Amino acid sequence: MILLAVLFLCFISSYSASVKGHTTGLSLNNDRLYKLTYSTEVFLDRGKGKQQDSVGYRISSNVDVVLLWRNPDGDDDQLIQITMKDVNVENVNEQRGAKSIFKGKNPPKIIRKKNLEALQRPVLLHLIHGKVKVILGSIFSSTLNFSSFQ
Repeated sequence: MILLAVLFLCFISSYSASVKGHTTGLSLNNDRLYKLTYSTEVFLDRGKGKQQDSVGYRISSNVDVVLLWRNPDGDDDQLIQITMKDVNVENVNEQRGAKSIFKGKNPPKIIRKKNLEALQRPVLLHLIHGKVKVILGSIFSSTLNFSSFQ
């Protein structure tokens, strides 16, 4: 479950941008579906040898992003929906071949069906000036408020 939280937070953090003291929000249009692709690699033994001999996994996913609401007063206050689809988990090291624990297994068997379903549930993000303030309906059991983390 921690892996899912880290992957999700990596995705969220890619949305905030800062320009010389002023934070700029997303430039999403209403009634438009944005399709993105994300991938991250996790090395379990980084620094203990060559990268070719590393042990780890790669998680990739297609992500749909939709702007649901924007503050009409122009305060850069908006609500977006994020849905992950086609989640894939594979070995980071292609050379392992038959030794790979991922060989012949699909994502539900690797990260468990329950975790995969949780990852693919739609998530609502409340953004103010490009910063995530609240996550709703996420893989986390309750609403998270990020205002204390800034």
